[in-house]
Amino acid sequence: MASSESQPRFGQSVKGLLSDKVGSCSGDVIALTRQVLKGSRSQELLGQAARNMVIQEDAILHSEDSLRKMSIITTHLQYQLIEISSCPFHLDKKPSKRMWNTLKTFRTN
Repeated sequence: MASSESQPRFGQSVKGLLSDKVGSCSGDVIALTRQVLKGSRSQELLGQAARNMVIQEDAILHSEDSLRKMSIITTHLQYQLIEISSCPFHLDKKPSKRMWNTLKTFRTN
């Protein structure tokens, strides 16, 4: 009789242990899923940051190119201004004060 009474208890304790083990495993699976999702989100953010960095790099390169071109244009305009200022004026009118002031400004720079 003792064995028949212990049999249900043993079955219940095994079921309880099994239930605890299943609960523990499901908790681990949930934690793992959360970690995978967090890692996936991190990868998305890193990818977006890399794309943004490439876009910014392209903008910087374009700006450098534009500045280089503007510098060349400025140099050419200064050369032209020097040439114009060194030419004798064969006009009936005198150059305006504004033009002379502009020439003086560029010569001092």
